[in-house]
Parts: sequence; structure tokens; C-alpha cells
Amino acid sequence: MAKLKCPSCKSSNVQLIGTDVNIKKTKTSSSLNLNPLKPFTVFNHKEKKVKKKSKGKVAAAVLTGGTSLMFGGTKDNKSREYHCADCGKVFRGK
Repeated sequence: MAKLKCPSCKSSNVQLIGTDVNIKKTKTSSSLNLNPLKPFTVFNHKEKKVKKKSKGKVAAAVLTGGTSLMFGGTKDNKSREYHCADCGKVFRGK
């Protein structure tokens, strides 16, 4: 198993900052409450996270006529953001 290392100083002293690197934005939707069991709630609010699409997967879908979407989809949600404790560099890794 390969250990994660900093790309600039090659140190393995790294810390995970966040896993929501691929979140582009959040959408908020509101609707009228029709549930009779919650009479004092007028509106329902929902948040949805919109994730970035992988450019390579979209290009493969165009070249193959869309058949590659059945196997992989277009979302690439595997990258995380790390911070090197030795040199202070912030980088993305898998």
C-alpha cells in the first residue's frame, strides 16, 4: 500500500482538510408544507449539493456516443484536500 506524500517536499506528515473538494455549489429549494401532522411549519427547505463533472468522462461519453455513461457516470468524487505539516503546502490527492 502506497503512503500519501507531499508533492513538493515528499514528506508523509500530511493531514486531511476536507472531502468536499468536488462540491461546486449548493442549491436550496423551498416548497409549501402540505403535511397535516406539521401544522406550524409553513415552508419546507431542502439543500442539494451539486458536484463537479469529470471532463475526461464527459469527453469519453462524446467519443463513444454515450455508451460509456452506463459504466462510469460523469461524477468524479474521489479527490480530497490535504495539508502538509512540514512545508505548509495544500494539495489534492485520492
